[in-house]
Amino acid sequence: MTCEEAKTRMTDYWSRTLGEADAGGVKLYLDPKNRSLDKALLSFHRTHDLRSNGTFELPFGPGGFLFRNAPSLISRLVERWELGAIFAITTGQPLSIQTFPTTTSALNNPDIVGSFPKSSGKVTRVANGVIYFPGLQQVSDPSRAGVTPLQNLQTQSDGFALADSQGKIVLQLPAPGTIGTLGQRWIEGPGRVGLDFNILKRVRLAEEKTLELRVDAVNVLNHPQFANPVTALNQPNFGRITLASGNRMFTFNARLSF
Repeated sequence: MTCEEAKTRMTDYWSRTLGEADAGGVKLYLDPKNRSLDKALLSFHRTHDLRSNGTFELPFGPGGFLFRNAPSLISRLVERWELGAIFAITTGQPLSIQTFPTTTSALNNPDIVGSFPKSSGKVTRVANGVIYFPGLQQVSDPSRAGVTPLQNLQTQSDGFALADSQGKIVLQLPAPGTIGTLGQRWIEGPGRVGLDFNILKRVRLAEEKTLELRVDAVNVLNHPQFANPVTALNQPNFGRITLASGNRMFTFNARLSF
């Protein structure tokens, strides 16, 4: 393949995947009398998914742009080099903020009482780790005031709310017997960016024998791929990202075809 015949492919998706559950099986509704409350983005929904890949043969050696008339030894060294790349960028997984169950449902959503836009999540490095909701802080839920102080029950309550940097509450526990007003899978988790490269050299040893040397570089940018944050509002580590992957990695290969 010559440089004029280099091939690339690019795919870009704008999707919206809605439903009540990701898979079949038993479905526990927030309100069996109003099942439409459970219609939301599914966990495998991705708003944007851009992927591109291509290969390019370097224009060196006989028939190429450079070194086309080079001596035989030089031609053998510079010809048949090929570069390849794969690029992918995708938005994150839809996530729900979860609280204590205040109805017969196993899970519940908090009440939204302040500004909590869909774009609230952002990977942010801090001194003691990585957080996903910068400018927001976990505080005691207002419902704690109604818990008796006898036998230290009020201080032992683990009901939490979410407040902005000024201390104004934006998410709080719903009242007993009610369903929270924040929509399910309201926010998106961390997106992912990947760039892989490979370089390949083919050497013809004989009429029917070819040696192929190849180096693959995975995640050339060494960009960390962050896992989803903790989204249970009653957990002490709410909003923290505790896992990440995506180390840069090189693989060397040799192949003899005959």
